[in-house]
Amino acid sequence: MKIGIISSWIDTLSIFKFLTRYDNEYLIYCDQTNFPYWEKSLNYVLDCIEKAWEFLTEKWAEIIIVDPVYELALKYSDKKLSFKVLPLFEKYLHEYAFKHSLVGKIWILSDFGSSWKVQEFFEKEEKNYNPTDEQKSIKKFSYPFHYRVKSAHSWTMNINDLWVHNPYLIRTMKNDLRYFKDAYIDTILPMHYHYFRMQRAIKSFFNFHKIRFHDFSIIEECFNNLVKNSDWKYWVNVRINQPSEFLTRNKQLIRLLQRWKNAEVQIEEI
Repeated sequence: MKIGIISSWIDTLSIFKFLTRYDNEYLIYCDQTNFPYWEKSLNYVLDCIEKAWEFLTEKWAEIIIVDPVYELALKYSDKKLSFKVLPLFEKYLHEYAFKHSLVGKIWILSDFGSSWKVQEFFEKEEKNYNPTDEQKSIKKFSYPFHYRVKSAHSWTMNINDLWVHNPYLIRTMKNDLRYFKDAYIDTILPMHYHYFRMQRAIKSFFNFHKIRFHDFSIIEECFNNLVKNSDWKYWVNVRINQPSEFLTRNKQLIRLLQRWKNAEVQIEEI
């Protein structure tokens, strides 16, 4: 399958942590001109995604992957979309996050530009969800779900710039997480895939029996259910609308895209 991926930098590209295990053609549009998406308004980002799709169609992309918050926003957008969005986060949301919520209290970690809108998307999504018998039997279970939304822009930028095991970065992140730990939230939902780069630190901070955080392995399981593996050859083409030096300097990302130097990556400046 030809899968288009739209990103403002290396944020959404974090999903290559598992995409490299699947033989598909990945067409990446890196919108460095509008970096970072998470500081822009939601409507502005959706316009950027539509423009990026025009370039991806030149390579005959069949479907696109975008960050969770934009996937839900596109689903409920008034615009008539000319492209298909892979419902990766939607499946993750219904099959795991909602289904395994303990008391119906959900924490949404979002960006500054869309945090005011994201709860509205969740309220629309939960209308299509029917609590399990086990959830209905819990006296303290809240349905409709209770949400807490926080925009954690104090450390998200550093996920891309710093080593993810950097003590300062982890300490800054945990300062935000402590708020939700004290608020008795039972489920954590990051609205951007690059938050999952900190999944080890996030999981170690919470007790899984009290607060659930479903990591990248669950995102991969959802992807595997939506996109069946085929006889396609693994191939990556990156289109970037700024000089590509910043991308090639990121050796860790390039090695990841190359399957640790076992595959070729084409980078084109447009």
